[in-house]
Amino acid sequence: MGRRKKLAGRILTILGAVLVIFGALWVTLIFPGMNKIPGDLNQVSQQEGTVVLWDAEAMQPVTYNVRNTTVYSPVRSTAGVVYLREDNTFINTDTGENMPQLAVSAVMAVDRVNRGHVPERGDLDRSGYFSFPAGVEAGTEYPIWITGTPEPLVARHIGEEQIEGLNVMVFELATPEEGLSIPAGVGTPAQQLFQTIIMKVEPVSGTTVYASAKTELTSLLPFPHEYMPNTGPMSYREVTVYKDELVTAAATQAELLAEAKQWKMMLPWGTTHLPQIFFALGLVMVIGGPILMTRKVVVPEVEVVAEETPATIR
Repeated sequence: MGRRKKLAGRILTILGAVLVIFGALWVTLIFPGMNKIPGDLNQVSQQEGTVVLWDAEAMQPVTYNVRNTTVYSPVRSTAGVVYLREDNTFINTDTGENMPQLAVSAVMAVDRVNRGHVPERGDLDRSGYFSFPAGVEAGTEYPIWITGTPEPLVARHIGEEQIEGLNVMVFELATPEEGLSIPAGVGTPAQQLFQTIIMKVEPVSGTTVYASAKTELTSLLPFPHEYMPNTGPMSYREVTVYKDELVTAAATQAELLAEAKQWKMMLPWGTTHLPQIFFALGLVMVIGGPILMTRKVVVPEVEVVAEETPATIR
């Protein structure tokens, strides 16, 4: 009996130590590795709405109904950084034709843990966040880098609401009232950017489940003289050369909602509940094992009463 107790106590102590060690590894290595941006991230999202382009020949704006597809694909990855290629394409939803003049591509380096841009990496020196981090708080401002802007836009909390039973925080990102200046490039004049974005974010996971954006680009363009177009002096006017209103497509929103609900459930278990269970069970076993090994089993004494031999009748 004593040997069995000692063996059971040793096994209990060893199992408890294993659980405590596994809990520590889970918190510091295993779950953080699972919670990082995947090194092989492939993500597709779509936005729908309208785009207004300045027609230089007709000298007037033209409106298009469009669908924008944004694709993120991995270029390469290290333990801490993933290099992503972003490809934005547009199609005219009325005709089904591609709009190559609106296509934009970029390469960026993103910290896989905190989701921030890594400075001086990628094709531009970006700063701010690639996307909202986990654990979003209402009182915190989040600088988010939006492709096409010359600097991050600060996301400020403006409210909360529910989408299909999911609590989300609503953030607004906006350029200053005077806009942001974009220097002239090869074949493009200097521009002024005005942009307002509304993002609805599941705060536990940091997943943006819906976004709507309004963007306007203005530029000083030359106009010929009204009466002497060939010989008269040119005048310059500020013209809206690009304008859009885009919202997250319904199919993309459904995918993002499902992802946010899944992570909202998984993160508390991965960061808190499971480690607590591992540590609690492990400590109980580590403490209980030695007690079991050293505790003596008290066997109650049994008084033996001799039977009386019946008298023999002679």
